[in-house]
Amino acid sequence: MAVKEVPAWRQWVAEKLNPAQPSIASLEPYASPETIVDFEQAYREIEVIHRSIEMVINAMCEIPLVVEGTGPAKKINKLLNIRPNPFEDRARPFRRAFLDFHLDGNAFFYYDGEGLYLLPANDVEVVPDAKTFVSHYNYLVSNQQSSDFFGYSKQSRKAEAIQFEPHEIIHVMNENENSIFRGTSKIKPVLRLIEVYYYMINFQRQFFKNNALPGFVLTTDNILSKRVKERLLEAWRSTYTTIFDGARNPAILDGGLKIDEFSTKSFDQLDFENSIERIQQDMAKALGVPYVLLKSGNNANIDANQKLFYLHTVIPLLNQFCSAFSHFFNSGVTIRPERLAVPALQPDNRTQAVYYSTLVNTGIITPNEAREGLRFPKLEGNDTIRVPQNITGSATDATQGGRPSQEESDSIEEVTDE
Repeated sequence: MAVKEVPAWRQWVAEKLNPAQPSIASLEPYASPETIVDFEQAYREIEVIHRSIEMVINAMCEIPLVVEGTGPAKKINKLLNIRPNPFEDRARPFRRAFLDFHLDGNAFFYYDGEGLYLLPANDVEVVPDAKTFVSHYNYLVSNQQSSDFFGYSKQSRKAEAIQFEPHEIIHVMNENENSIFRGTSKIKPVLRLIEVYYYMINFQRQFFKNNALPGFVLTTDNILSKRVKERLLEAWRSTYTTIFDGARNPAILDGGLKIDEFSTKSFDQLDFENSIERIQQDMAKALGVPYVLLKSGNNANIDANQKLFYLHTVIPLLNQFCSAFSHFFNSGVTIRPERLAVPALQPDNRTQAVYYSTLVNTGIITPNEAREGLRFPKLEGNDTIRVPQNITGSATDATQGGRPSQEESDSIEEVTDE
């Protein structure tokens, strides 16, 4: 029996694919979503986390994406900057995508050839492939039957999942030290700070429920029965309702028992206010937001921190989305954030004027190019390079310029005498 010859294109594919991919895929058959209840609660309840994420989302939405190149550049520009689909404006799906990226660490867009739709990130499962990286994506549907999909024709891994092919999904992924198929939440590094923050806030809440009384003890030399103690506590509750409204009961020591003070620290000495503010500052920094932008600032530091915020947080995040879009459409189109649209990244008018004046006067760019850089309309007759004037000689002809000859000097003197 003759051995079947392997086609050349299959040999090329076998050589070019990642030889480690089968091993990588076997270690993670399904990259399932992780539980993000704690991250959602932190975003919902902790003011500094909510405000920090909102600042990043607002800044990312304000920056348009530049689509350059040939082919479908106009169509892609409409999807990313004007109207992603017939049912939503540009801000709505992208704001949710940026929020999913922070809470879940992933953002999934479904492209049907005409419109761009967002899939909830925490419901999408990535299924690795032993050869081509990703086999497909499962959208996990909970508590629904397959008949509820309104005739959706796609094959699914199981009854509660809708399957999407890799050429239909744009996946933007945050870093993950445990997986190369799914990202992790950007709030995850501050979970320990969140836990400490909750403990401190709950302590303060309980303290004020006690009417700023950390606790007190009732002592007596007599031995009281359990029933007498309960009646005594009930009498205290009815008499001092403001103290016992949701607060702890006082302790009762009978039979002459005494309690010694085991700590000399007062509430003021605990320095809770500064500790809470320090935790908030660390949370903001972990999310890439300078704390001075959340608290207060002055003319000396606000501009520098705004530039730091955009250069090290907003623009890198947008670059991740742009890279995913460019890779997905992959048709000679380059997508990048429009940095000139960010006021904080633009130099002041005086610096720009000196910069462009120098370029024009040294013959590097034309006046109209400088006007375009300064966002002024072009003027007719200003499309030629200016030849720099040099007293030691012309830049185009070394025999011209320089000191006037003796004959020219004499003629100038005669005209002056007349």
